[in-house]
Amino acid sequence: MDDTEALQHYRTLVEAVDDGIYRLDVDGHLVSVNDVIVEITGYTREELLGEHVSVLFGGDSGTIEQEISRLRANDSKRSEPLGLTLETAEGEQIRCEVRVNALDASDPAQGAVGTVRETDERNQAETETTESTFRRLFENVPGNYLIVQPGDYEAVAVSDAYLDATMTDRAEILGKSLFEIFPNNPDDPAEGVENLRESLERVAETGEADVMPVTHYPIPDRTSDRDEFEERWWSPTNSPVLTTTGEIDYIIHSVEDVTPIVQELQADGDQERLEVPDTAESQLASDIVLRGQELLQQAKREAYEQLRESEERFRALVTTTSDAVFSTNADWSEVHSLEGADFLADIDEQGPSWVDEYVPPEDQPRVQRTIDEAIRTKSSFELEHRIVRKDDTVAWIVSRATPLLDENGEITRWLGTANDVTERVERERYLEDAKERLEAAAEAGAVGTWEWNIPDDRMVTGASFAKTFGIDPEAATEGVSFDQFISAIHEDDRDRVKRKIEDAIESGKEYKEEYRVWDGDGNLRWVVARGHVEYDDDGTPVSFPGALADITERKQFERRLEVSNERLEQFAYAASHDLQEPLRMVSSYLQLIERRYRDDLDDDGEEFIEFAIDGADRMRDMIEGLLEYSRVDTRNDSVESIELNAVLEDVLEDLHVRIVESDAEVTVEELPRLEGDASQLRQLFQNLLDNAITYSGDEPPRIHVSADRRHNDWVISVDDEGIGIDPKDQDRIFTVFDRLHSHGAYEGTGIGLALCQRIVERHGGEIWVDSEPGEGATFSFTLRAGSEHELRTVVDGHRSSRLND
Repeated sequence: MDDTEALQHYRTLVEAVDDGIYRLDVDGHLVSVNDVIVEITGYTREELLGEHVSVLFGGDSGTIEQEISRLRANDSKRSEPLGLTLETAEGEQIRCEVRVNALDASDPAQGAVGTVRETDERNQAETETTESTFRRLFENVPGNYLIVQPGDYEAVAVSDAYLDATMTDRAEILGKSLFEIFPNNPDDPAEGVENLRESLERVAETGEADVMPVTHYPIPDRTSDRDEFEERWWSPTNSPVLTTTGEIDYIIHSVEDVTPIVQELQADGDQERLEVPDTAESQLASDIVLRGQELLQQAKREAYEQLRESEERFRALVTTTSDAVFSTNADWSEVHSLEGADFLADIDEQGPSWVDEYVPPEDQPRVQRTIDEAIRTKSSFELEHRIVRKDDTVAWIVSRATPLLDENGEITRWLGTANDVTERVERERYLEDAKERLEAAAEAGAVGTWEWNIPDDRMVTGASFAKTFGIDPEAATEGVSFDQFISAIHEDDRDRVKRKIEDAIESGKEYKEEYRVWDGDGNLRWVVARGHVEYDDDGTPVSFPGALADITERKQFERRLEVSNERLEQFAYAASHDLQEPLRMVSSYLQLIERRYRDDLDDDGEEFIEFAIDGADRMRDMIEGLLEYSRVDTRNDSVESIELNAVLEDVLEDLHVRIVESDAEVTVEELPRLEGDASQLRQLFQNLLDNAITYSGDEPPRIHVSADRRHNDWVISVDDEGIGIDPKDQDRIFTVFDRLHSHGAYEGTGIGLALCQRIVERHGGEIWVDSEPGEGATFSFTLRAGSEHELRTVVDGHRSSRLND
């Protein structure tokens, strides 16, 4: 197709997809958007084009620009999905999944292109479920942890242990600044607040963890009605949480409450050391580590097992996102659903395995092989397969599982997740079917497509197809019966089309047929239909998709061409007859003058008359050759199964006198049997052999005829050792009246090889020559081989014959 048609197909496909598609220039301005974005936002295309992308995403547009910069820095083209908020023309906010792709990561001037997809309630619920699971895990992790945002240090998450240590509630912590929650004591300001602030700023600046020394930081007394503070000593650590681009996303503030140890030191009379500025801090830290080691070690031992299991679960869940979380024993004989969507059925060790019970038989070998390999390598795996849900329906899932190992490196259990991707798989299959129909339509130059659901006898067609068959487009979208489709076909073609369709269903071969059909306006149209039958696993035909093209104009042109050829043949016959009659008269009178006035003519007169007679004869030969050339495609000689050996023997018999006079040697290999026009193929061989004798040069002609099978064609070659042809002149020799030599050097009309080309093309082949001056020439042409039973196997190599006197 040309560029215009290709661009139209591209635009149609872009507008057909469900996602919003946009393109940005290098400055982030919208260059183009598809209809989906126009529909989602409520803006017109004119209102969007040329505007900065912030018109759609507001402050979130900075995230898009950052992602483009990251893609270019990493020489990457495709981004991860971004969860952003889109604002419509009416001010409505829509949560979307946005992707951005650099058109050329190495060339910023190329801009970017991306997609926008509304986040549906299901995906939102998945996100909320996953976030809820992770939040519960974090809140129950042993240890005093608080997560704050950099800059304002606002708390976004807090562990239960931290709440217990600080005697606070989660509600009064979340959403507030760390220094608002724990202000300095105005009556006895300590250095703890300032030290903590400096530590957080160092983390924000360097992106590295900062371990603070033991810090005096009193906190408000939550049990008192008055503004009192409770003495507290802490051992804090501040750690950064980085994004994929290396920027700080959050800071984890973890602390150990060492107040009891400090109070113990004070009770032992170490108050003096605590109050000496230059030694207090270092000495206190050392004593706390030494004196508190046993106490802390005991607490850590108690929490270790719970922490290890919690961290392993957390890591397993973090590496996956899921609809359901499940647990199995080491060999997968026991499976239990832990949380999330309730579609995985539990099974214990006493019954059949989970794979045998809840994975369809077609998928069982693949699933079992994956599990066995994961057990052998003690590695995680991911697999897409079908399962039987609790409600006995079949679903597609993506299952992921990670092994939990003991201290000896042996698998104790598996933690896994399962995502229900049934909708996605079904949509992909639908899109694949649609793609196949579109490709079939494009290949056929189609005006319409169809898909016949054979078991339900329901034909779903496009509007163009429906109009061509006089069917209501709305009804065709829902589906019509096969009989309604057949009824629109011309009665003379109807039975033939039904037989062809039945043959395609029975044989599974591609379906192609031309026929006439009455369209919605009552006009008779010619169409060509192509399609194929699809079967289920049992070999039962289930669907018959295809495409249809209107060829009415082509058929009308073919008919006009037939009429034109008939008229041309009549004209050629009449013209050749009328032209030859005056030539015969001229030639006759010239011969009469030569006989009657021979004694009165001098040598010049006799020579002039000979030239005139020769010219008239050559003109008659050219007219006869031209008439023969014009009749190649229009003559009604029958095409039949013929023996090329027999045809060539007849030609050699006709050329016997020339062969004897020139002392020619003709060798012939075994030639095949094939379908063709015997009289035209005889003319073809005669012209080629006659040329080989004519242009043999000074030596006796040596000619060889051979045949070679190439796929579905026979290549027939006539090889001579004559004067040869210059490569630059080889295309000219097949042109009518285009001669390479004068009439004085070689006789001929200049039509013979053009006639050979016309005959070969009528038989569906092509003809060419391989030659060099002085090296002879090989004329080769192809003929269709036909079916195998029509071919004669060459068994005796080749035969050779020397034809002379």
